Amino acid sequence: MLSCARSIPYRRQGFWIGQFIAILCVIGGAGVRAAVDPVTRGHIPVVAFYPFVLIASIWGGTFSGLSATFLGAVIADIFWVPANGKVITLTAFVLVCLFGLVLARLLCTMVQLHAEQEERATMLAHEVNHRVNNLLGVVQAVSAQTARNAKSVKDYQASFDGRVSALAAAQHLLTSDGSVGADLKSLLLHIVQPFGADRFVLEGPLVPVPDYLGTSFALLLHELSTNAMKYGALSVTDGAVEILWEHVADDLRLTWRERGGPPVTAPDRTGFGTRLLKSAFAPARGHATLEYHPDGVECVVSLRLVKEPRRALNTRASRAQVGRT
Repeated sequence: MLSCARSIPYRRQGFWIGQFIAILCVIGGAGVRAAVDPVTRGHIPVVAFYPFVLIASIWGGTFSGLSATFLGAVIADIFWVPANGKVITLTAFVLVCLFGLVLARLLCTMVQLHAEQEERATMLAHEVNHRVNNLLGVVQAVSAQTARNAKSVKDYQASFDGRVSALAAAQHLLTSDGSVGADLKSLLLHIVQPFGADRFVLEGPLVPVPDYLGTSFALLLHELSTNAMKYGALSVTDGAVEILWEHVADDLRLTWRERGGPPVTAPDRTGFGTRLLKSAFAPARGHATLEYHPDGVECVVSLRLVKEPRRALNTRASRAQVGRT
C-alpha cells in the first residue's frame, strides 16, 4: 500500500506548476461535462468538476485546488448553470470543493507521514546492519590478536572478555543517543570503571566523540588501563593515572600519564597494545604515540573530530583498524 501511495505526486508543487495543473484539471472536467451533456441534458452542471478539483488539490496542492474550484465555477456558470438556481448551485459547488480540499490535505499529510516513516525504518535497518557488520569485524580482529599473544586458554579468555566488555560499554554509550556522539568524559568513566575510577584524574572540556572513533578509542584506553594494572601505576597502591584533554576547533589532544608507579622500561616484544596504537585510527583521523618515561608511561592521542557519514565506514576498514600488524 505504501509503495502505491508513494507513487502519488502528493508532494507540494511550485505555485505556477500548481496553477498549470489546475488548468489541466479544469479542462478535463469541462471536457467530461461537455461529453455527458447530451445524456444528462443539463441536470448536472457542476458534478463533473468534483473529481478534477480533488485531483488538482492532491497533485498540485491547496492553491491549485482553489484555482480549480474558481475556474470550474466560472466555466460552469457561463455554459451550464441555469439562471434560476445559479447562487444555490455555485455556493454548494464551492462548499463541497472546499470540503474536498480539506480531505485532500489530510490525505496528503497522512501519506507523507507513512512514506517518511517507511524511509526512516529502511534507513534504520541499514544502519543496524552496518553497525553489526562493523562490530563483528572488530570483534573478529580482536579475537585473532588476543589469541596471538595469549599464553593459555585461560589467559585468552580473560583478555578477550575484558576487551569485549570495553567494546560493549563503548557501544552502549555511543548508541544511547543517535543524534550526537558520546561525551568523552562519560566514555572514559565507562572504560576505566572496572580498574577503579577513583584512581583516575579526568580533566578536560565537554567533547562529543563520533561513533566511528568510539570503538577504537575504547579498545585503546582499555589496553592502557590493563597494562597499567599489570605493570604500571595501577599495580601499586599509591599509583594513579591522569587523563587530560583539550579541544581546539576540530582537533582533540588527549594525554594519558601514569604517576606513582614502579620504574618503567620499554618492553622487549610488540604486544596487542603497541600494534593497536599504530592501527587504531586511520591516518586522516588521528594517531597515537606511546613513550616509556622512567616515572611512568605517557600516551598522547591526537584526533580529528570531523563529521562524516556513518556509512562511509565499512566492515573491512573497521577490521583493519585493530587487525593490522
